[in-house]
Amino acid sequence: MKQCLLVVLVVCALGLHACGEAGPQDPAGPATLELGTGSWRFEPLEDGQEVELVHGAQGGWHAWISLKVTGASVDHSTVRLAMEPVDESRPRQEVSLELLFDAPDEHGARKLIGYTGVVNDPACWVGALTRVQATVTTDDGTVLSDERDVVLRGGTYPPPPCASP
Repeated sequence: MKQCLLVVLVVCALGLHACGEAGPQDPAGPATLELGTGSWRFEPLEDGQEVELVHGAQGGWHAWISLKVTGASVDHSTVRLAMEPVDESRPRQEVSLELLFDAPDEHGARKLIGYTGVVNDPACWVGALTRVQATVTTDDGTVLSDERDVVLRGGTYPPPPCASP
């Protein structure tokens, strides 16, 4: 009798779990990508926002890029990042690679925080309205994208003067 009761309890528990609300690992709602910044937490970007260039430890220059994906699985996804002046006065810079997103948070969002978006010829970008674009191809092949027009600033240690293009 005790074994039958145990089986009934296990079956009921599994049934309740299967019928319960979606957990944080279950994508819910429409798939979206939000472009942000931040070296240790996701900070949403707004059009026109100033973004500081950082002089990295290895001598290069970068801007912190963070991404937030909701409603999609991104365990094995491709990320494409691009940057170009809105007035197209300099060549577009673009990189495509596979990056790891964090585990889903309590709302099911997956984040990629603190990617160093390298900026070539950084002084030539300072003060320019710059379009930053992000595209993520999800595990099922869905392509998500977002872009923001931001103003890059020289930061604490500004880059050397701009060389002509």
